[in-house]
Amino acid sequence: MKIVRFLPLALLAVSCGDSGTRSYSIVGVVDSAGVRIVTSAPTDAVYAEAAAEPALVIGRLDGPEEYLFGTITAVARDERGNVVVGDSQANEIRVFDATGVHLRTLGGAGKGPGEFETLSDAWPVAGGNIVATDRGLDRITVFDSTGRVVETTRVEQLGGSEINLNSMFSRGTGGRGTVLHEVTLRSASPVMTGEGTFQSVMEAALGGEPQVLYVRHRFDGTLVDTVAEGRTRPVIVSQLAGGAVSFAQLPFAPTSSAAGSDRGIAVTGGLAYELSLFDPAGSLVMIARLEDQPPARTEEHLRVRAELEANERESPEELMEQYRGMPLPDTLPGYTKVRVADTGELWAERFRVTGEEVGRWDVFAGDGAYLGRVEVPASFAIQEISRSQLVGIIRDELDVQRVEIRDLLLLPES
Repeated sequence: MKIVRFLPLALLAVSCGDSGTRSYSIVGVVDSAGVRIVTSAPTDAVYAEAAAEPALVIGRLDGPEEYLFGTITAVARDERGNVVVGDSQANEIRVFDATGVHLRTLGGAGKGPGEFETLSDAWPVAGGNIVATDRGLDRITVFDSTGRVVETTRVEQLGGSEINLNSMFSRGTGGRGTVLHEVTLRSASPVMTGEGTFQSVMEAALGGEPQVLYVRHRFDGTLVDTVAEGRTRPVIVSQLAGGAVSFAQLPFAPTSSAAGSDRGIAVTGGLAYELSLFDPAGSLVMIARLEDQPPARTEEHLRVRAELEANERESPEELMEQYRGMPLPDTLPGYTKVRVADTGELWAERFRVTGEEVGRWDVFAGDGAYLGRVEVPASFAIQEISRSQLVGIIRDELDVQRVEIRDLLLLPES
């Protein structure tokens, strides 16, 4: 299978074509070797709004344990509207009905069948079963609708020595009967000394071996294929006073992201406002992009970040000085997260500057045409778009997590 590498926007030429069904949006459509490439013009169109008040909230500040969450890592709904919630702190999967009433709890801390060392993901599949992944044990576990363990298997590794330990992160379903994993290679995160330009750093990363692979495993742990390649954020090594060495990820560097669904797999390289769609068979079928560029990075971005990351050892001024010595990008990243809605729409979240209170998601139709934006509170992390609702995780001012479901109010096309 051909592996797709994500390159800067300028490396993919697009010619003008049909205007499509939304004339204000599509600039050009190209069909290259069966791959539909759709370029849309930037617009301020609002596609939909998230309801100001949630239709359902699951979680409390105090009360019964089944309603108290530590670290929510996954939220998804089944065919009946039941809500499946994965809590990695408790290593439990909790199932609630469509009204938010607790039905059952699966798993728990441990290494036995049905237990988890590091619960990383959980979601329902057809027939009422629930699939869960354990990053600590590299396992996939399948539960039936009653919570009984159907199968627990270890994930087949890629090439053994080239994979970092504990580097396999679940990204949900990779299509029916499969799990999508993001795997970091040992060559990932090239260590820099603070010398050189951002361009030289990224050129070395883009031109070298891949740092991240998006692979699929069957529920029995068997490796199916590698769908795409991606990049992770470079690591900067700084020499501190007294000879100490600090390691930090390069601020504002783009990273790849992916999300699976039964309709296909969406991937973004993080460099631009662009995403790729792979069909359930793992073949690239479409590239959707905006004819727009991420905004320039400014000194204000550095200042805000430094003030938030300052601690007893390093003041904001000292952090600012460190940042200025790093090969920082001239622009902010593009997309940072992607989702595939149950209707086939593709959602992509723009990079959000620390401190911003609102996050922006760009929405593309299943044919690649840009539909407009949806803005949600920055504290609301979208996990699923289904049944004209947004399912996500909300974090309050006390850092307490809850599950929220908000109605998605579509706006008429202008």
